[in-house]
Amino acid sequence: MKKYLAIPVVLLACGFAHAQGNSQTPSPYSKEYAACIAKAGPPGFYDQSAASNCDVAEIKFQKKRINTAYNKILKLWQDNPDAIARLNNAQKAWVQWRDETYGLLSEDGGMNGQVVYIVSSSFMLKSLADQANLLEGILSANGGD
Repeated sequence: MKKYLAIPVVLLACGFAHAQGNSQTPSPYSKEYAACIAKAGPPGFYDQSAASNCDVAEIKFQKKRINTAYNKILKLWQDNPDAIARLNNAQKAWVQWRDETYGLLSEDGGMNGQVVYIVSSSFMLKSLADQANLLEGILSANGGD
């Protein structure tokens, strides 16, 4: 009985986290994403299809941030092939970890489809935003813009 009671509670908590993020820390996502999610509806009662469209757009936005920072780092380090090789190795390892973790979460993450979607989508969004922030930090630390 407790197991069945926990599923709606987890679903509401995940939906709230997916839609709103942590209000105590700044959101790593775009303002457009926050507005899109707000239009999808209130936490726990939102339109999953609309939220999914928001996720797709935000994934594109975060990937663009990653690619922009990555390409600027390559240009900045054009005279340092060893640093470029380390960057490429790190990026390949990160992509493999991200994709395998996402696959695990989306395929074997549980039996409730909505919770699995929310958890796996949240992971993908967060990992992309974190990587974009990391690359932009590397760029900034090396005198790039």
